[in-house]
Amino acid sequence: MKSTKDNTFCSYPFRELAVKMYDKDKLEAAWPCCMMGNRTKANHVTNKLGIQNLETLTPEEIFNHPRMDQLRKNSKYGIKDPACVVCWDQESAGLTSFRQFSDEIITQEEIDTPTLTTLDITTSSVCNLRCRMCSPATSNSLMEDQKYFKEHNLDDRYTKASQYWVSKPVPMRMTESVQWDWLMNNTDKITLLKASGGEPFYDGKVIKLIDRYIETGNAKNTILHFHTNGTVIDDSIITKLNNFKRNEHTFSIDGYGPTYDYIRYPAKFDEMDSIIRNYVSKIDNLFILHLAIVVSSLNLLSIDKFIEWGNSFGHATVVAFAEINPRMRGTHISRLPVHLLEIAKERILKIAASSMHVENLITMIDNAILNNQEDRQRMLDEVEPFDLSRNQHYSDFLDPDLTKWLKNE
Repeated sequence: MKSTKDNTFCSYPFRELAVKMYDKDKLEAAWPCCMMGNRTKANHVTNKLGIQNLETLTPEEIFNHPRMDQLRKNSKYGIKDPACVVCWDQESAGLTSFRQFSDEIITQEEIDTPTLTTLDITTSSVCNLRCRMCSPATSNSLMEDQKYFKEHNLDDRYTKASQYWVSKPVPMRMTESVQWDWLMNNTDKITLLKASGGEPFYDGKVIKLIDRYIETGNAKNTILHFHTNGTVIDDSIITKLNNFKRNEHTFSIDGYGPTYDYIRYPAKFDEMDSIIRNYVSKIDNLFILHLAIVVSSLNLLSIDKFIEWGNSFGHATVVAFAEINPRMRGTHISRLPVHLLEIAKERILKIAASSMHVENLITMIDNAILNNQEDRQRMLDEVEPFDLSRNQHYSDFLDPDLTKWLKNE
């Protein structure tokens, strides 16, 4: 069985659990997929399943909780569970939702006897980059920008424009939790390990977990799927990764050339390109190179160049296009004028024959045209505080047509 537009089925609740939201060492929310934690216009609750006393429960106990059982029943029997509002909203907008995009076929045996075999974790917000679509809650390095915002009275301006900024992140100590202890002692049970951050390969705690899998001998039976910026994967990490059954990491890039440099500060596109090409050449059992891009008003007009770059690896490559979150923020593509959205669409369609799964991307653009909320000032309110903090100017990095509009020329 698999997810389609004609059913409500989702494979995630039958095999997976995401434990990523901690207040110090206490788990505050758990989901069958991390996307359930996304805020929506109608639902800002993070613990959408409403399971109580999570800090006392192991991953297996959460997975077998009655609320998870109810979610699985709803998934099977055509009931749109309210906890899955993120996917229902995407499908209402004509997009391929996260549950559909997973494209996983699950056996009847797995449906009849759900078993936790996949765990998605975040150990901390430790990260080496200060990406513009991110927040201090998921990158501690952004506290440097937060300090500048406060000192120069820019905090309110940016927070209102982005609707995303968490200026006082809660300290996160997953490695002191019940869930971490369980994982370290049950590496044989989790045969697909997912991780995001922060930057997982920059976090010593994740490296410790990788070493634990190798030490117990369970690495050879385990698939790794980390969401990584790719900038710190050197030969020593590749050597560790080659102990595992397979590596299916997703590289989050978010731009091409100068646009990448602007969004994923202080990383440099050429350096990142060399690191990923080294990874592709040395990693064992690489079937597909997974790339991801958060689509925003900053990168939309250069996505055609990003797609061409993705096709340059001489390897099967898949790109996941995701809307910037939340949709209310100043750098959502709906803030762009219709004529720029049409230019971006034309550029993408010119190379569509050689691109990867651009259907969702085109639908995003069409929705932004249909429900246009052009707002130059709101975009500038999100862009300029970072420019000031980093001594940058958008005109030095972004597409010329975009900068001309931002300058009102």
